[in-house]
Amino acid sequence: MNRYKKLGWNTLIIGLGSMGSKFMIFLLVPFYTFYLSPAEYGQADLIMMTVSILIPIVTLSIADGVFRYTMERASKKQVFSSACAILLIAGLILILLTPLLKTIPMIQDYYWLFLLLLLVQLWNTLFQQQVRANGKLILYSVSGLLMSAILFVANLVFLKYLHLGVDGYLYANLLAFGFNTLCLFFGARLYRLFSFRAINKPLLKKMLIYSLPLIPNAILWWVMQVSDRYILTFFLGVAANGLYTVAAKIPSLLSMINTVFFQAWSISALGDKIKNNDSFFAGVFTIFSSLFFVATEVILLIVQPFASILFSSAYQNVWQYVPFLLIAVIMSSFSSFLEVSYMVEKKTKQLLFTSLKGSIINVCLALLLIPFIGIIGASIATLVGFLITWLLRMKQTNFFGQLEHKIVFWFSLGLLLAQSIYLSLISTPNLWIQAIFAVALLIGQSIVIKQIVVRKRKVQVSNN
Repeated sequence: MNRYKKLGWNTLIIGLGSMGSKFMIFLLVPFYTFYLSPAEYGQADLIMMTVSILIPIVTLSIADGVFRYTMERASKKQVFSSACAILLIAGLILILLTPLLKTIPMIQDYYWLFLLLLLVQLWNTLFQQQVRANGKLILYSVSGLLMSAILFVANLVFLKYLHLGVDGYLYANLLAFGFNTLCLFFGARLYRLFSFRAINKPLLKKMLIYSLPLIPNAILWWVMQVSDRYILTFFLGVAANGLYTVAAKIPSLLSMINTVFFQAWSISALGDKIKNNDSFFAGVFTIFSSLFFVATEVILLIVQPFASILFSSAYQNVWQYVPFLLIAVIMSSFSSFLEVSYMVEKKTKQLLFTSLKGSIINVCLALLLIPFIGIIGASIATLVGFLITWLLRMKQTNFFGQLEHKIVFWFSLGLLLAQSIYLSLISTPNLWIQAIFAVALLIGQSIVIKQIVVRKRKVQVSNN
C-alpha cells in the first residue's frame, strides 16, 4: 500500500468514528438552541472549555508522549504504565484541592460535575492516544460512534424530558465520555498494559521532555480558540458568549475534518518519519488545502439560510459572525498540518514561539475590538491570531518555497477572505455576488485538481 492510500485508509477509518461523534455534536446545536437560553448555553460551554484546557496542564500533556513513544516502538507496557502513574497522581491532587477549587465562581455551582468530567476526560485522552498508537483504529471508530449515540439519547432525556438545563448538558457529556473511556479500556484490553513494576523513570523523563513543551503550546492554542469567550463574557455577558458559541459550531464542520485528518496524518508522518522537505508532505498539503477551500466555499454559500432554518429566533443573526471564524479554522488547520513536522523531529519547543506570538496578538485584538464592535471583534481576533501562527510556522519550516501551485493557493485564500468580509458587512447577501465568488474559487481549484490527476497518471505510467 503506497503512502497516499495508507493515509486515505487511516483517514477513512478514523473518520467513521470521529466524524460520527463530532457530527452528532454539531447536529445537537439546533437542539441546544431550543432547550437552552443563550445564557445557559454560554455557561455550559465555559465549563466544557475550562475542562479542555485543564487536561494538558493537569496531565503534563503525557498522552502526547504516549502516542509519540509508542509509535517509536518503545515498550507499550512501560510507556502506558508510566503515563498512568502521572494521571493517578494528578487525580489525587485534584481531589485534595477540592476545597480551593470549589471557591472559583465560574464552576462553583457545578463543581462536582466539573470535577467528574475532568477526571473522566483525563483518562479518555490517554486511552484514545494509546489505542490510536496501537493501530486499533476500528475500535477507536466504533467507540466514537457509540459515544455519539449515547450523547444524543442522553441530551434528549436530560434536556427535553427532564428539563435539567445546564446540569442536563453536563450529565449527557459525562455519560458519553464515561462510556467511551470504558469502551476503549476494555475493548483494547489496556488493563494488560498496566503494571506498577513497569513504570520506567528514565523513559518517563524522556516522555516528559517531549510533552512538557506541549503544555504551554496547548494553552496558547486554547487562548486563540477560547479566550475570546471569556473576554466576551466579561464585557458583554454570558448571553453574548452563548451566541458566539453557536456561531463557532458552524465552522466546527471544518474542524471535524481537520481533527480526523490530523489523527491519520500524524500516524503516517510519525510511522514513516516523513519530513517537511519530502515531496509527499507538499503533495498532501495541496490536496488538504484544496479540500478545505472548497468546503469553506460551500459553507459560506449556505450559512445564512442554514442558520435561519435550524436555529431558534434568539440565535438568528449568529451567521454574520461565522465567515471570519471559517477562515480562522482554515489557518488553524494549516498550522496543525505543519505541526506534524515538529513532532517528527521532536522539536516541540519551537512550537511555543509561533503559538505565543499568535495568542498574544489574538488576546490584544480581542480586548481592543470586542468593547467597540462586539461579537464580530472576537471573530476577527481569532482569525488574525491563527493567521500569524500559520505564517510563522511556514517561515520556520521553510515551507513557503515548497508550496505547490502558489498563485492559485494565494488567490483562493484571498478570495475567501474577501467573501468573508462581504458577508460580515451585509445583512442580506446578494446571490449573484456569492455565485461570482464561488465560480472563481472553483475554477482555481479545478486547475489544481486537474494537475494532481495528470501528475498521478504520469507516475503510474512510469511505474509500469
